[in-house]
Amino acid sequence: MNFTPVPSYYSIPFLIYARVMGSQPLLRPRILEGYIAREFLKLLSLSLAAFLSIYLVVDFFEKIDRLVRAGLGLGALGTYIVLKIPFALGQVLPPGVLLGAMLIFGLLSRTHETLAIRTAGLDILRLTRPVLVIAGLATLVLLSLNLYLIPWTQGWSNLFWETRVQKKPPRSLINLEHFWYKGDQAIYNILLFRKDIQTLEGVKIYLFNGNFQLKQIIAAKQARWQGDRWHFSEGFIQTFAQGGGGESGENFLERDIALTERPEDFGALEKKVPEMDQSELFRYVRRLERDGYKSTSYRVELQSRISLSLTPLILSILGLGLALRQEKVYIPAMVAVGLGLMFGYWLLVGFCASLGQAGRWPILWAIWMPHGAFGLLATGLWRRVSR
Repeated sequence: MNFTPVPSYYSIPFLIYARVMGSQPLLRPRILEGYIAREFLKLLSLSLAAFLSIYLVVDFFEKIDRLVRAGLGLGALGTYIVLKIPFALGQVLPPGVLLGAMLIFGLLSRTHETLAIRTAGLDILRLTRPVLVIAGLATLVLLSLNLYLIPWTQGWSNLFWETRVQKKPPRSLINLEHFWYKGDQAIYNILLFRKDIQTLEGVKIYLFNGNFQLKQIIAAKQARWQGDRWHFSEGFIQTFAQGGGGESGENFLERDIALTERPEDFGALEKKVPEMDQSELFRYVRRLERDGYKSTSYRVELQSRISLSLTPLILSILGLGLALRQEKVYIPAMVAVGLGLMFGYWLLVGFCASLGQAGRWPILWAIWMPHGAFGLLATGLWRRVSR
């Protein structure tokens, strides 16, 4: 018996078509969804590996002269690169998802597999579900990176750079000297904060009432944190009567005084905002607002970390819309358009965030409007897919 061989150019679409049409109706979408999910994961992995490698190599060679002069071994260099991976992954995950979403259906269209799928009587949009599910998982990964892992590794990366490259002592050994601190209805003038033993040296505290009227001054040679309060030594307390009734004062050798501020409040002065996780940044914002300081830029940072986590999902819908809007797709042009829209997306996000930080726009509007606008654009392209 003689068989006519199937041409190799049409072999993949033919096999998919034959398998789909020969299977049970309920199994047809599952077979294709599994196939698309596997191929999309392959493309996504390759894209992330390429983008991540390029990012780390460029960053490493930008700083290689400083790293070599610091005399670091291979282990230390490896530690530096590992600490950079979470931040780099947060930067390359959205474009990786976009590129994978465009290429999966772009390649299927080039080999006429989308034609075979449509001929089988299946809705092509239904087969985008695996890509959207994986993009949703990427959104959750990016959210966890932005809220917790990136700030944590940023702190360790900065500490590594300061101690191993710049040869500075660890922050825990650097005491804070000659600074003012505004606390809860109180202003501190501190000569020295010794972090290792949680002790304030040469401290003077101005306490105010709710109307910001001075009610008490506490001056002491030393204040040591013990349990849940400050233990003051060799000091003086001056109390002002409210309503102009005079003042009184007393000296003391030892006294326990309960104050709102704790040692970690002073230690947090040296922690940079990118190194704070979401809970630390939220507490910092609340303290600033409690003390009467403007917190707009920090609230923008809080909202941005959450909103930027949506970019993989939005860009995946955008990529699917570009890849499926017509039967024949010219892949280089499609990729160029997709990457151009992505850069426009990021420019709009940065521009609106700057307006929010400047107080020109409400924070929620400035942070979420760009994502809503591009989400509508992506959804519009996706719904115009040729079925």
